[in-house]
Amino acid sequence: MSVDVSQVVGGVACGVLAGSAAQFGRLCSFAAIEDAVVARDLRRARAWALATAVAVIVTQLLTAQGTISTDGNPYDSAVVELAGLVIGALLFGVGMSLVGTCGFGILVRAGNGDLRALVSGIVLGIAAFAATGGMLSGVRLWLSGLFTVDFAPFGGSALTDMAGHALGPTWTHLPSVVIALGLIAFALSSRRFLAKPRLVAAAVLLGLSVAAGWVVTTTLADSFAPSRPESLTFVAPLGRTVLLAMGQTLSRSGFEVATVLGVPLGSFQVSRWRDELRWEAFDDQREMRRHLLGASLMGIGGVLARGCTIGQGLSAASTLAVTAPIAVAGMIVGARLGLFYLIEGRAILGGWLGRVRPDRAARSCLPSRAPKR
Repeated sequence: MSVDVSQVVGGVACGVLAGSAAQFGRLCSFAAIEDAVVARDLRRARAWALATAVAVIVTQLLTAQGTISTDGNPYDSAVVELAGLVIGALLFGVGMSLVGTCGFGILVRAGNGDLRALVSGIVLGIAAFAATGGMLSGVRLWLSGLFTVDFAPFGGSALTDMAGHALGPTWTHLPSVVIALGLIAFALSSRRFLAKPRLVAAAVLLGLSVAAGWVVTTTLADSFAPSRPESLTFVAPLGRTVLLAMGQTLSRSGFEVATVLGVPLGSFQVSRWRDELRWEAFDDQREMRRHLLGASLMGIGGVLARGCTIGQGLSAASTLAVTAPIAVAGMIVGARLGLFYLIEGRAILGGWLGRVRPDRAARSCLPSRAPKR
């Protein structure tokens, strides 16, 4: 099957923009949770709120204008597999705490020369594919089918559809306005956050990269080889990238795989510019075991939750899918549970994972000794 070149080029561009933004502003979803829980510092959380607001505003404006259509996207299903969503989000959150970052962060770290991220990314991709169509697919289907909710009587699973169904077409975009204004108010209400222009700019660029993904997969899609609208997500695409590296041909447009390749490329360019490249490896076998287990949990959990902190937290949120806040809440709870054990220094799995110093998880997200410039 021929690959749509425009999708590949566009995917790389979106990935480079997202990876550059994350590295430039030192954005990390797990670090945002950790800062909020451990240090009571909400600046990174405000950055993610601003990124989400930008993604929502731009995506919904383009949709209202008819420039793009997100109908048929991966999160556009009237039937929501609630059990799989919640269980997957919790597993993903715990996995993040063990690795020290999310799937997107793994790719960003790989661009910095972090060999731990390379190993974790491969394991995450293998686990994701095993849960998608491999030996764990049966378990995934069983968990996903435990409890489902049909939102068809409410107009659909997007908040805009629900508003239009309940209040009439005139009020379809009311949730977009309310949510976007609420997120912006939260983000910009802190002088400490506004005093970090690099963080603010990075958040805006990350939000724009998500909106750009919808543009690439709709307006630039080959009309003779139609594909569903999609944007950034980094769980199942990592599995497809691993398969591609082993010789399997692309069966889709190639956008998702292209974004996976683009993120470390963007991170590498910014790291090189700021002299932040550092070769890093596992400190010991216990740290390696934590990363392997965490990456496996993220791969399986991300497939169950149908997205990661970027896929559900930004891409799904930009379409106002009802699954987004549920998944994000589950990931936060899972990460908090993992942090509880790691920070408290308690043994996990009978000591198999060992103990972690309280400051270890924060330093594993992005290089901590990068020189200021």
